Amino acid sequence: MIHQRAHRSLVRGGLLLACWALGWVPGCASEVQSEADEATADTSAAATIAANVTEVIVYDNPDLIDDLPREVPVVVSFKDNKPNVIFQIGCGSNYGPILEGFGYPRTLDLNQADFYDSFDTMQMHLERDAGGPVPIHTLRCDADPNVTRQQIFQVYRRVDADLGKGEAEYYLRLRDDPGTIYSVGCSNLLSALSWTKADGSNLEQVSIPVNRAVLDVWNAQGIATRDINCHSSTGKALPRARRDLPQQASERSYTAEAELYLVRYPFTGIRTRVTPYLIAGGKGYAIDCGSNADMMKQAFGFDPAATLEELSTSDPRFTSSDPDRQPHLACDRNVKVFQTADQSPSARYFQLDGGKSLVRFTCPRAASFFAEGAPAAQSVPRAAVPYLFVDPNAPASPTRMLEIGCWGPGRARMAQLFFWVFGREPSDAELQTTTSLYEEVYRGDPGEAEAKTMASLAFTVVAGLSDPLNDILNRAVGNGKKSNPRRTNLDGGRVFGEERTYFTNEINANGDQAARYGLYRWVNERVANATPASRDALNASYDWAYGCWQTPVTVGACPAPEGIAWWTGEFYSPANKDKNYTQRSLEAEHAAYLKRCSDKANGCFYEIENVTDRACHRAGKPCVGSAAWRDYIGELLRGSHIPGNYLSIICVIEQYGSSSPNIGACRKER
Repeated sequence: MIHQRAHRSLVRGGLLLACWALGWVPGCASEVQSEADEATADTSAAATIAANVTEVIVYDNPDLIDDLPREVPVVVSFKDNKPNVIFQIGCGSNYGPILEGFGYPRTLDLNQADFYDSFDTMQMHLERDAGGPVPIHTLRCDADPNVTRQQIFQVYRRVDADLGKGEAEYYLRLRDDPGTIYSVGCSNLLSALSWTKADGSNLEQVSIPVNRAVLDVWNAQGIATRDINCHSSTGKALPRARRDLPQQASERSYTAEAELYLVRYPFTGIRTRVTPYLIAGGKGYAIDCGSNADMMKQAFGFDPAATLEELSTSDPRFTSSDPDRQPHLACDRNVKVFQTADQSPSARYFQLDGGKSLVRFTCPRAASFFAEGAPAAQSVPRAAVPYLFVDPNAPASPTRMLEIGCWGPGRARMAQLFFWVFGREPSDAELQTTTSLYEEVYRGDPGEAEAKTMASLAFTVVAGLSDPLNDILNRAVGNGKKSNPRRTNLDGGRVFGEERTYFTNEINANGDQAARYGLYRWVNERVANATPASRDALNASYDWAYGCWQTPVTVGACPAPEGIAWWTGEFYSPANKDKNYTQRSLEAEHAAYLKRCSDKANGCFYEIENVTDRACHRAGKPCVGSAAWRDYIGELLRGSHIPGNYLSIICVIEQYGSSSPNIGACRKER
């Protein structure tokens, strides 16, 4: 028996006041709000939950068709007083939570709902009232919330809805109906289908931001928009959608290792017998330019005059590239551009020839080539990009996203260039910057482009925009010492101030060469190829010659900073890389230096004065500051009577006061 639907009759008759008067009757609750209630709703909710725009009905299903219960509860959502979308609930006797998802009490008495003797009868009457077909969906329940939530493909929140015009802020797409976008009337439905937490507090985190441009794209594809309304009995208002779009990290942009071939293959819509074929990221793209492909080749970094290899259609490089499944790269092109509204710099995505996929050109010159002459880019939230287009062949999948690079050394090479400058691995943003710099300077000569890229990165060091030079030098010198094949783990990788100063001066003196070669690499190779003595050996040689640590008091700087700096320059001078410095060789150098300094004409007699005074202090003899003793030690060194080392000098001093000193006994080495 078919009952007349009093609920719809009231609406058709315009008797909204009757429902307001009978606010306690299911289906008519809260039809009219007080002004105070409206004010509260306006400040706390995205939109007032419209009343009297849903109805619960029931139909008889004696054969349990589609695994539905004997009596199937159905929720009808109305628009303009006509059925707009129908949901039948396939939850057996546990239909209450889904009813509550539409704003009804879960204890609603179905005996009071309109009853139809069959599905067909129900459908006939609803479509008659609607004036045409109405989509019908089945909502099911599962003990596993992850299964229940799979009925929703995605939930969207609109960041620019005009509430004054009644525009919705939240939409969803059902997995079994990719051709329709549904506005959502209350938060109940999203929690009932396990999309959000029970209180809906995580709605922002589990929804994709969209704007008017996204809705326009959907509309242009013929995607319908329908309303899922909620009854006001238990309906909970949705929160206001966040209006701002927090800035996200920029897209990673690498120069992909693109390859260009010629292929004899009947590509759809292309009439040439031999077609240029670009392979990037494992995917193949036919170039549809006929005899005018030169500019396209240049856009992707290829020499138009270069001879291209002809690729057999049985070659694995071709067969694995999904031929004819990617959009063609056409010179006579129909392009739409979408740019991200919440990234800086914005990423650009291209729709080519009305396809259902999106392409991102990862090198700027190719992106500029395809953007030329295209309509102004539409600005969309980045998170919405994978949902712009629905592919009829994969309706329950996100938009197919493709990346097409240009000819170039690839991301590994870009990372290598960065490492040669800074001595560390780049972040995604730094790798993108490196790639962009390379793209800007590439003119067909990879070596020159790499050198200019590293020089540009070096400029950021000089300008204080990236790593401090000292940090780079610490890595270059430290790692060079550790990897030096002729000096195993030299100094344990320690880096000294004199080394940083020396290489800073060297970079300043050889700026263009160091910058183009890579600051880190330039220094690191100098250190790794040198044969310096360790700092401990250098200090020990100074003590052997000058008595730096064998003296109980300080007499002059020992070793002197300028001495350490001088030896640092000697160690790392490219001309000295094979000298094989050791403690013994340094001791010999110090001895020769002391002998040279014993001649006052050479301007370093102060070294004789200092070493003599140290020996006097050590021996406890009253000769400190004695010009006579200084001259005497200098004379012995100059005449080669004793070697130039502290042990020999102190031996002479210890004979202070002896009437017959044995100078020959003071020719000591150890």
